[in-house]
Amino acid sequence: MTALLSIHSVTKRFGGVAALNQVSFDVGEGEILGVIGPNGAGKTTLLNCVSGVYRPDAGSITFDGHSIAGEPPHRIARLGVGRTFQVVKPFASMTVRENAAVGALFGASHLPLARAFVAADEVLELVGMAGKASLPVASLTIPDRKRLEVARALATRPRLLLLDEVMAGLNPVEVDEALEMVRTVHRSGVTIVLIEHVMRVVVGVCRRVVVLHFGQTLAEGTPDGVLRDARVIEAYLGEKYARRLVGG
Repeated sequence: MTALLSIHSVTKRFGGVAALNQVSFDVGEGEILGVIGPNGAGKTTLLNCVSGVYRPDAGSITFDGHSIAGEPPHRIARLGVGRTFQVVKPFASMTVRENAAVGALFGASHLPLARAFVAADEVLELVGMAGKASLPVASLTIPDRKRLEVARALATRPRLLLLDEVMAGLNPVEVDEALEMVRTVHRSGVTIVLIEHVMRVVVGVCRRVVVLHFGQTLAEGTPDGVLRDARVIEAYLGEKYARRLVGG
């Protein structure tokens, strides 16, 4: 496996609290890697360190051979790292198409305005929102706002896409639709790191999972192996999930 992203001994502290403590793993090119763990485990902090929102206090982060730890977000985006956020905040005064075009204007390709709108149309088609391109953002449902968040990240032309709980708050039908969207994005050639609490999503698209707990790596392996790990069940999934998993 050729590593597109390498995270080595990354530590991030806030005062006396270590939100991340010596976290290490690689993400292979073409992979969908799941990152799971309880609330407060350090998952979003990790994405913030990779995307440049936070500077790690220790450790290294390498993307496609470039050291990116501590680089500002716009430089990391230009290298080919896109991301979504848990709290979706589109530009409320713009249309769906205009929102997507913003990613193309400031992403890896740094496109001029006319070509940015072409790129916006392409990614809106990819995530199933081409028919809503002219709508004001205020008219969108939560699922469509999440699709728009993915589209805006994709418009930056990333090689690596960091998805932070894009399924949160969706009903089962909406989760299925979002799951297919993730598969479509992956088939387009994008490597994905997926933070998610919906376990059927993790099992459905990830071949490898990293579990964080109190800022440290608790387990790593296949979804089936990780979800049967006694430490993961105790720290995160709970006995009820364990009984369902084994049919008890």
